[in-house]
Amino acid sequence: MLTCMDELVQTGAGIREEDVAASAPMVRALLVQRLEQIWSQCEPHVTGATKPDPRFIEAGIRVLDRLARLYRLDIQASPTGLPEADPVGAAITAARGQIADLEAKAQESG
Repeated sequence: MLTCMDELVQTGAGIREEDVAASAPMVRALLVQRLEQIWSQCEPHVTGATKPDPRFIEAGIRVLDRLARLYRLDIQASPTGLPEADPVGAAITAARGQIADLEAKAQESG
């Protein structure tokens, strides 16, 4: 008996990079909608008159964190209002430069 995955593999169905890029805005909107639905279920247990339920607080924090990442609120803005360069990418570039300097010094002395 074939599973759905087996059928997809046999038919050659797949999602190409072009498909991913083209559908990204729609998928982001769908994710936001679903995260908002989850938050609407958590909110009464977080802000209600009774004692907040820690399970819903944790779920709510996760939803809010994912929403913040979708809207790129975790990226620091520069004084111009534009997102700053990726700090991880900048650190990697700096480390590569330091490694190149160390390799050059090692070749000079060796």
